[in-house]
Order: sequence, then structure tokens, then C-alpha cells
Amino acid sequence: MVSTDCSRKHILIGMLIALFIILTGCTNDDIETEQPNEENSNKKNEETREVITDPENNKEIDIEHESAGEMGSESKDPLEDLLDQAPEEPTNLEEIIAYPEGPLAGNGALTGEEPLMEETEMAAYVKDILPSIEEEKDEAYLDQWWRAYRYLFAEEYPDPRYILKEINYNHFGSTALEDERFHFKDQINVLLILDVSQSMAHEVDGKTMLEIAKNSILDFGSDLPEDANIGVRVYGHEGSSTGKSREESCQASDIIYGFQPASTSDIEQVIGSLSPTGWTPIGFSLEQAKKDFAPYPGENNTNLIYIVSDGAETCDGDPAVVAKDLAESDIQSIINVIGFNVGLEGQNQLREIAEAGGGMYTNAGDEEELKEALGQGDALIQRWKDWKEGERFNVREQKDEQALEAIWERNQWTYLISDELHSQNSVLHELFQEDYINRSAYDFMKDRHYEQRDLYSDVKETTYEELQNEIEDKYKAQLEKINEAYAELYEEEE
Repeated sequence: MVSTDCSRKHILIGMLIALFIILTGCTNDDIETEQPNEENSNKKNEETREVITDPENNKEIDIEHESAGEMGSESKDPLEDLLDQAPEEPTNLEEIIAYPEGPLAGNGALTGEEPLMEETEMAAYVKDILPSIEEEKDEAYLDQWWRAYRYLFAEEYPDPRYILKEINYNHFGSTALEDERFHFKDQINVLLILDVSQSMAHEVDGKTMLEIAKNSILDFGSDLPEDANIGVRVYGHEGSSTGKSREESCQASDIIYGFQPASTSDIEQVIGSLSPTGWTPIGFSLEQAKKDFAPYPGENNTNLIYIVSDGAETCDGDPAVVAKDLAESDIQSIINVIGFNVGLEGQNQLREIAEAGGGMYTNAGDEEELKEALGQGDALIQRWKDWKEGERFNVREQKDEQALEAIWERNQWTYLISDELHSQNSVLHELFQEDYINRSAYDFMKDRHYEQRDLYSDVKETTYEELQNEIEDKYKAQLEKINEAYAELYEEEE
């Protein structure tokens, strides 16, 4: 009896163990079956990302796509992402210039730079970006596809109107023509203001600075055009050696050679006896210079001043203020300053005087440099004289130069248009041959391609014609200015 009961217990325990194993196996199967579903569910709620390499800039374009199964949102394909980057198609010059350069630009045979992408490479790039068109699509969809497609090949077009800005600045709007002070008038008057202050007694290469300045002035006078007037004014020639006080020296500035054609012997005679002794009243000397030029208004005269000084003002004047007043007066003088062996502080003040007087500052350390500095003045005057005689020719030459630049810009646009359209058309044909787009889509894109070609060609030709007309108008206007300024010269020629 006991044995029978034990057997029943063992059988019961075995059955329970078998049942437990079966139940456990079923549970694991259920878990394994449900796990993939949970992963799929998570994937549906995640955003997928597509990374495409931009061959032009060698960087990756990261395009995000929302899952079609995401609650409450629509799917966004690569076409939509690209449309976000591509603006509306341009319709005029300003929009063409502003249109962004596409990632496949720069692969044309005329304007591209090595290494160039092959057509098959560009076609593969387009496939990575844009969806295929195998079924018939409505016009709105095809229009979007085209807008994204043509953006990929867009070249960067320069603004050809910059030529007109250059013309205005460099040629027809040059200072020499717009500023009346730089018009070559019937008469040139040059006033040399010479520093004879005590510091000019210092020696450079065995000669006093004043002696060097005298020699340089004589050379300057001999190189002036025969019909130019020259005057010589001095300061610092009155001082301790002549029994004058500082106050008296600061009020001493005399014109020792009145305006007249240069006579080297006469100038040498009046400056030969000068010796360095006094102070440096530059401001007062410029005030007196205004009186010297009174008979020579800027309307009919080109009035130049050259100050040769070895230092800054020492008489409490404000020469920069006086220089500005003189330059802006009806005398319209141009004040140039030559600093002769001057320290840094003195150079700064003398440079301020030149800038205020609308002229140039030149630093000279020895006799050779001083003569060279004054020689530049002679050369400038001669250039103005030559300008008077040949300005119409020069302006015509500049006009022709700018017209050639306009032709060059037109050709540059021609090359860019050709490269863009060729790449665009070749890849489009490649996509059609590979059945990536169907016949109707291909025909639609070709029509749009031709529309772009016609638009760009029309804009190019219209802009070129406008440039040429404006260049010609500016040239004629400038000739009229020259004729007014130099009517007497042209009457003689005619």
C-alpha cells in the first residue's frame, strides 16, 4: 500500500514538472515573437536620415525624412528637402545674379576646373537626390521636380554692371575732372615757401640744409613749363642774427620773387643772400600766401604751393586750419609739403598740413631726395599740360577699354550659360536613357530647359546692350565737360 502511494506521488510530480517546462517554453516563444514588433514600432516613430555627398564643396548634405507611419505628420521626400534650398526660378538679371550656386556647378568644359565630374557621376548624384519618374505625373509635380533639378547645376553669374562703377571711379569720375582745383587752366602759378629758420643751418653730407634747398629750388624752376609762373616766399630769415625777437620773427614772411616766368639767374640772386636765423611761422606764411594768389582766382588758374621745411610750426600758429581755408577758398590752391630731414613729430604735423591743403606730403632726407621730391612736382605739372593737349584722346581710349571689358563680361556669361545648360541637358538625357524618368517627364524638362536658355540669352544680350549704351553716354558727357573746360584749346585745333 505504501509502495503504491509512492508511485502515484512520483508520477504526479513528473507531470507537474513537464507542465512547467511546457508553460515556460510557451512564454518565451511569446516574448520572442512580440520583441520584433516592438522594434518595428519604435522604428516607425523614428526619423530616417539620408546622407549625400556634395561633390562641389566636398561635404555631406544631411536630409531627414519623417517616417510614413508617424502619427499626425506627412512624409517628406528628398524632393521637398531640395525645394527648401532651391529658390524660385529667376526671371531677370538681379535674380540670376542672386540665384545660389548649385552643388554640381563648375563641371563645364569652358569654365569648370579639374577634376570635372563625368556625366554618369552627375547622373548618379541626381538619383541620390531626386526621386524617379516612372509613372505619369501632373504638371505641378513635374514643375517642382524641374525646379529642384535645375538648381543642382546652377552656375554663379557675375554682375556685369560693376564695369560702370569702375568707369565712374577710375576714368569719367576721376578726381582730376570732378575737382575743379585739378582742372588744367590757362595759367599755372607755383608758390615755393622756403624755411630759412635757424635749424636749416644743420649740415647734411657736408652742406647746410639751406644750401641744399636753394640748389633744389633752382633745379625746380628751370624744369617748369615756360608759360608757368613761379613765386618764392620765405620765413625764418629774420631772427637773432638780424636783431629780431621771436615775436618779430614769427611775423616775418616775405615774398622775395613775385609771380612771373622762372628766371634761374634772378631766383638765384634773391635767394643767394639768405641765411638761417629765425623761427618757423608756417601758418602765418600760408595766410600771406592767400594774398599772393589774390590776383589769380582758381576759376582761371591752377594754383600750387610747395612748402619746404625742416620742422613743424614754432610760432603758435595752426597751419593745418589755414591750409584747409586756403584750399577751400576761391583760390582753390593745392598745398604740397616736403619735409626735409624732419623728425617723426614734425613729419606728422607737416603731413596734416598737406592733407588739409588737398596735396601730398613727401619726406626727403638728403639733397638727392629733395630734388626728386620737387621734381615730382615738375612732372605733375607737365603731365597736366600733356593732359590738356591730349585729354580727349585719353578719354576715348578709356572708353574703348571699358567697352572691351563689357564684351569680355558678355563672353563670360556665354561660357557659363553654355556650361550650365550642357551639363543639365546631358544628365537629363542620361536619366531618360536609363529609364529613371519617363518620356513625358523628359519632354517637359526639355521644354523648361529651352525656356531657361532663351531667358538667360535674352538677359545677357539686353544687359550687354545697356552697358554699351551707358558707356557711350558717359563718354559723350565727359567730352562735353572737357570741351567746356578747354574750349580755347579745341577752337585752336579746329
